[in-house]
Amino acid sequence: MQVHIIRAPISGESPPLLEENYRLRHKIFVDLQGWNDLRRPDGRDVDDFDNADATHILLTDGDELVGGSRITPLNRPNLLQTVFHGLVLGDLPADPSLGADWTRFYVRPDRREGRRRAPESAALFCAMMEYALAEGFTFITFVSSLSMVEHGTSVGWRITPLGAPALVDGKATVAAWIEVSEQALYNVRRATGMSHALIPASALRRGQSGVLTA
Repeated sequence: MQVHIIRAPISGESPPLLEENYRLRHKIFVDLQGWNDLRRPDGRDVDDFDNADATHILLTDGDELVGGSRITPLNRPNLLQTVFHGLVLGDLPADPSLGADWTRFYVRPDRREGRRRAPESAALFCAMMEYALAEGFTFITFVSSLSMVEHGTSVGWRITPLGAPALVDGKATVAAWIEVSEQALYNVRRATGMSHALIPASALRRGQSGVLTA
């Protein structure tokens, strides 16, 4: 498997892999999970936060896209503080410049069937923590079902709710933050069996994209 770090261009056409990501997200979040407010006639899940501030961490196996997620700095417009601000009842743990919002996490459904912990999910968790450390973030926020919180704590992450769970589209949903630290990276690698770095420092320079082997 390969990890791809893609930063959306300010202008011009998106890279083919990023376009494939948008279409796969639409199938997963709209067609399968029923997020109908995101439905678009072109079959692409693209919102206001798929912009020049976003970094996409994508995972391929051969020529196939099998997973992905998106990270947006919290001192820029982000999903948590706009669409889901009602879930945030407490203060952020630090200045927004030290945090980022983690959204649109997915593993392709056929890669999860019959597997308790998919290696694709493990790679994306490890890559996200590596990226956050390299960028100097001290915390990552996210909005998800309670099962995602349980998954995060099961790999040894310190996760703190930002408010009480609330029903969103009929599902118990919570906003929370993850502590970013070397210990958190060590814990997730140990829990998932990922013993080596997935993202070399050369691929994390601002303004560049990279492709790494997982």
